[in-house]
Amino acid sequence: MVARARRKLLGRFRQGVYHCTARCVRQMFLCGWDPLTGRDYSYRRNWIIQREEQLAGLFAIDIEFRAELRTHLHLMLRTMPEVARRWSPREVALRWLTATRLAKSFAKALPKVDEELIEDLVKDKKQIERLRRRLASVSWFMGFLCENVARRANAEEDRVGHFWQARFRCRECTDKNAVLLCGIYVDLNLIRAGEADSLESSPYTSIFQRLQARNQPKDALNRADGWLGELTWDVSHEQDASRAYRSRTGRRASDLGLLPIKLEDYVRLLRYTLELLQSGRTTIPADMEAMLEGLDIRSEAWLETVERYDETFTHAVGSPAGMAEVAQRMQVRALKGAPASRRVFG
Repeated sequence: MVARARRKLLGRFRQGVYHCTARCVRQMFLCGWDPLTGRDYSYRRNWIIQREEQLAGLFAIDIEFRAELRTHLHLMLRTMPEVARRWSPREVALRWLTATRLAKSFAKALPKVDEELIEDLVKDKKQIERLRRRLASVSWFMGFLCENVARRANAEEDRVGHFWQARFRCRECTDKNAVLLCGIYVDLNLIRAGEADSLESSPYTSIFQRLQARNQPKDALNRADGWLGELTWDVSHEQDASRAYRSRTGRRASDLGLLPIKLEDYVRLLRYTLELLQSGRTTIPADMEAMLEGLDIRSEAWLETVERYDETFTHAVGSPAGMAEVAQRMQVRALKGAPASRRVFG
């Protein structure tokens, strides 16, 4: 994706949902067992997840879905500029200075920031507004995360140079059905890559933490999924600024839900999709078909779209209207994936 295209996709200070992927360069391993060196880097997954959680508490960005694999990672991020607009200048300064230090830190804890530095930064009103925008930027979020991972991995292996393949890949999810499709793809990624056998044995995915949290109190401060974006969208929350633009725990940008589907139904759809993909069957059960049709998704195209998601869509995924809007913004006639969009969402 060229720089010009990236600016047109991400450039505006607006709420949006983006599927981001970062992949290691050749002969470098992110996590897991490296057959080239015989070393096991599985422990890296834990400090990557820790950094994701810390950044989720600093940025005006919700992490909706995530997966960390041997050679790459997936993140679905929702930008929340309205959250950033409500922060005081001092809060903007503190969050930014903490994030910049975190990018270079190898320690587990959040770095402390000198009060004098915060006060000096607050005096520069123009800079505060620039930083407010950056704290709702997918590019800055991914930049800080990838920089930290690269620094720590290179330090461990006594290497210098690139750790990641150029810049991260990014595609916009233009509507709720695109988000659902992408979420299913991301949550099944470890299993389909042969790194896990089931949802319950996929600890490096968002669905694993959501399943863990099912028996925990909804308002518990230490819920396993408390730093991930709220899955279920409630229309009443959108009218409640304390839910839409604030987080009760401070572990994420907001408590605003994302999809018009409950966790139980999402898990059921996830299991059905996985079972059909693994078995090679194409006959969709009646209740799964009804669930998809109720979401305005054509069930006959669902499995193929999930299976070929990554090779089908590039800059955007969504309804034909959503894809057309992104194409117009990027000043191109059509985007790759438009025919698939019409088959599954049209």
